[in-house]
Amino acid sequence: MKLLIVENPRPLTIEHYNDVANAPLSASLNSGYALAVARRAGWDAAYLDFSASTLDAAGMVPLILGEEADLILFHWVYSWGYEQAVRDMLGLLRRESPAPIGTFGLFPTLSRQRLMEYAPGLDFILSGEFEDTLSELLQSFGEQGALPSLPGICPHDGEFVPRPLIGDLARLPVPDDVGANRVYRSLNIAASRGCHGSCSFCFIHQFYGCARRRVRPVTSLEQELDTRLARRPIDSLYFIDPSFIGQGSKERERVVAISRLARERGLPFGFETRVDSIDAELLAILAKNGANSVFLGIESGCDAVLKRVGKRVSTAQISTAVRTVQDSGVQLTIGFIMFEPDTTLLELAENYTFLEELGLLSDHDLTANLLYHNQIVLYGSTAWERFQREGRLVLDARLPFDARYRFRDERVGQVCAAMGRLAAAYFTGMDGIRRDTVRSGSDGCLGGDCATAPHINGAELNLLLKEAFREFCSVATTSTPGQLSGVEERYLRQLREIIS
Repeated sequence: MKLLIVENPRPLTIEHYNDVANAPLSASLNSGYALAVARRAGWDAAYLDFSASTLDAAGMVPLILGEEADLILFHWVYSWGYEQAVRDMLGLLRRESPAPIGTFGLFPTLSRQRLMEYAPGLDFILSGEFEDTLSELLQSFGEQGALPSLPGICPHDGEFVPRPLIGDLARLPVPDDVGANRVYRSLNIAASRGCHGSCSFCFIHQFYGCARRRVRPVTSLEQELDTRLARRPIDSLYFIDPSFIGQGSKERERVVAISRLARERGLPFGFETRVDSIDAELLAILAKNGANSVFLGIESGCDAVLKRVGKRVSTAQISTAVRTVQDSGVQLTIGFIMFEPDTTLLELAENYTFLEELGLLSDHDLTANLLYHNQIVLYGSTAWERFQREGRLVLDARLPFDARYRFRDERVGQVCAAMGRLAAAYFTGMDGIRRDTVRSGSDGCLGGDCATAPHINGAELNLLLKEAFREFCSVATTSTPGQLSGVEERYLRQLREIIS
């Protein structure tokens, strides 16, 4: 029998240009795990990636039908306005194929009840951690030829029963490398699942059903690493764990052991972790063993905001962690929510000062990212429920499963909108410059990427972004929305002059 995994179409849209993805990084391995589960169950497995496709439903369906699969499973991550295309595709498949059609991933888990109503072409949803559910589903379907009723499966009709989390992650198969993962020379790999944090803006604890972190045994991780390294050339590793470093001395020893695996194979590596897991001694060891980048989700430079979002760290801890990484020589990248829904204008100023004092606004790419991000709200999340309850949810008929919200202070919303449009112009403009520079073979690019083109004054561009943010805040405090619009147009015009 044959399982087909399909990546749903999700082309880039201007509303979400350079937005933080609506799924944790672990989603990058979901399809690979599903394919590996199928083969271990004795099924044939195939994969179609429509994630960047601009085909309509009529163009994609024949490709799916051509695989002649017995079961079709969509890894539905997010659609960003292309939900109708997926719904149309499911409707056509339902008429043309007898194969049951299901979906899995973060988005279907959060929105399973509404998604079943929205997409009647679906037969079932694998909700939450799916590997054990899929394994049992394939075994039962192969024997009986019908969809079974199992924990973890949300059927069209019937009660949903959650499935317990996998207790021993060593039982997971080695995931296939598919889609974009096969293009990059960096290998995404997971050493743990879940997070002991429960930040209000994060979906990880909702996907797994708890604020809990489970680790994979180092021996199991080593086996997976060597199996995947034998498949294709790899230059580096990236650990996609929400929190690579756990709490306590045993966890410190564990990540050091993992770092040795990377060093022994000559592979530099990056990772993500919480601020409160960083210390100089451990980071020095990891750096010696090849750590070359770390992502910290600091989220805010205001203690009041950190408390509101349930971050459970202070600005003092953040400052210490950031300076520790900066002093280590390991590259630092930052997650930051400048425009939290209840943010005040004073807190925007506090955020700006905090970032500036830490030296985080010195590069225009990083500056553009840090000065514009706001919270994303997905259907089924606690944020959606909260804003709906408070009458602050802003719906768009084109986007049935994600929404915006009204800021508590509408002036903050005005600054957010202005900065968002400026950032969109920056990112689209810079992407065009990078593509042109790569095509021309300029020495200004390294490895197919470049921070800026030779004719761009990076310092001038960075200064413009910072000045724009400060002036947007100032005008919003003292003037009318019409005046802010005029200031925004001036900065957009200046930006285009610099990057033209």
